[in-house]
Amino acid sequence: MVRRIFTVVLLVGLPLALGLMLLAQRTQYQSFGTRLLTTRTAYNFALTGPDGKSHRLSDYQGQVSLIFFGYVNCPDVCPTTMLELGKVYKALTPQEQARVQVIFITVDPERDTKEVLGKYVSFFNPHFLGLTGTPDQIAGVAKNYGVFYQKSNIKSAREYTVDHSATVFAVDSKGNLRLVYSNGKPAQTNKVVQDVRWMLKG
Repeated sequence: MVRRIFTVVLLVGLPLALGLMLLAQRTQYQSFGTRLLTTRTAYNFALTGPDGKSHRLSDYQGQVSLIFFGYVNCPDVCPTTMLELGKVYKALTPQEQARVQVIFITVDPERDTKEVLGKYVSFFNPHFLGLTGTPDQIAGVAKNYGVFYQKSNIKSAREYTVDHSATVFAVDSKGNLRLVYSNGKPAQTNKVVQDVRWMLKG
């Protein structure tokens, strides 16, 4: 009798469990951005904004933050990426926009003052935030995000370019570094918007 009950439970329960597993696999969101192998808390930096005040990443807890490292005099990658992020932001509803913050962190603090950054990011969207700091502060933040940068083509103290990583980091509403986008991927506006909406849902 016990064996018969066990057999019935096994025959009924096993297909049900397998069905639920397959359903979970089908319904699990497949992100466009690259997921980290293990979710980790994003480094909580403190840098200076155009208003002259200190801004911490934790100030935007409850929102999705899209972080990009670049510099104002960048000839191609930076303006292109910022334009792409601008398209992503505009594709969101006003309610969603209120919960999304695009953050541009300079890797050229010697030339990118808070005033310069304020004008630069506002060109792409007035809601975007440009942050700067001392060279040591910028180096520390970049290191914690695995961002490489160095001066090149140096002609003088004020004339040079900066080679740098072109990655966009997506931090979810809980402050976790959730997704990364390599150079060019933010151009896929609809796919990035889907990722943002997924993160907004928690």
